[in-house]
Amino acid sequence: MTLLLAEVRTLLAANEALSKRRRAKKARIRQGGALTVKDAQDILAQKDVNEQVQHEKRSREDRQNEGQTRGRRCSTCGRTGHYAPRCPKAVNVSSPLDSK
Repeated sequence: MTLLLAEVRTLLAANEALSKRRRAKKARIRQGGALTVKDAQDILAQKDVNEQVQHEKRSREDRQNEGQTRGRRCSTCGRTGHYAPRCPKAVNVSSPLDSK
């Protein structure tokens, strides 16, 4: 029982400390100490610009790769230049009936 009471006291103290930190952050924001509206708008605008630049960069790369198709590959070895029936690495499997 004593252990439970000690744990409850510890949790209450931790909860109170967390609540104080949260209240302090909110009070600082209300007083204009942490972040002004203009600063927040500047940050959001910069974030939008960065997203737009990344989008344009991706679309430019997509357009560059658009005309380039990859050559077909052999399904046996994965190399280009031949297909599975003519693969040099293909193993010829002969059936027991062929040996007669």
